Amino acid sequence: MAPSSANADQVSFQDVLDRSTASPDTIIRYGAAEPQFIELYLPAGVQEPAPLVVFVHGGCWLNSFDVEHGRGLAEGVRNAGFAVALVEYRRLDDEGGGWPGSLNDITNAVTVLAEATNPDYNAENISLVGHSAGGHLALLASQPERGLPIRAVIGLAAITDIEQYAMGESGCEKSAARFLATSPGDEQTMNPAKQARHSNIILLQGDADTIVGSEQMQLENAEVIAIEGAGHFDVIHPGTEAFSTLISVLQQLHIREQR
Repeated sequence: MAPSSANADQVSFQDVLDRSTASPDTIIRYGAAEPQFIELYLPAGVQEPAPLVVFVHGGCWLNSFDVEHGRGLAEGVRNAGFAVALVEYRRLDDEGGGWPGSLNDITNAVTVLAEATNPDYNAENISLVGHSAGGHLALLASQPERGLPIRAVIGLAAITDIEQYAMGESGCEKSAARFLATSPGDEQTMNPAKQARHSNIILLQGDADTIVGSEQMQLENAEVIAIEGAGHFDVIHPGTEAFSTLISVLQQLHIREQR
């Protein structure tokens, strides 16, 4: 697919934090560990339960980056008429974080959301969205054999080949190597590029991303949307062209489900 245009100025991580001021409507706990919770954001003025977007934040799998920086995305997606669940999970330097704990947290959180009794969202219409390292976990959580009711998975600057990524020298790439090292011998199991995948995957990434390179967009059978001029954080910041593209993708998925 041809690149779409984006804002000339790329968004920084601080810009994302400054935009992340929304407060959740509800907190849902899915485990006993401190990071095992979900922030639920519900759209106003919706007559019937809204489709649910489950968001897995990034941050190089490290516990120094938490769910807080996903709140701007949650507000923007909620304003577009969707319910949003921000998933916090155990990361590197948390007890139980790494493999398989981090992934288990995502699958357990989605299961709790899907099996809730009389939820304020449509539990049969779930899109799983992950950013960066969160995209890596979202791709694995959406594997068909896990049996979760996920209609589509959207990777925002997702790390699709963690083994390749872990060969680099940046701080985040070194964190990928740390993540792989939490369970030596399971590297291929941790790698979405070498595993069975969901049938409906959309990868959305800026072509000016200096944290996750364009080689991570090479995933067989995935729809790829390259956004001209956008950086790593543009895709999670409301107000950017990249974020508008995300909303458009979500709306199109919802239209398809209604047919």
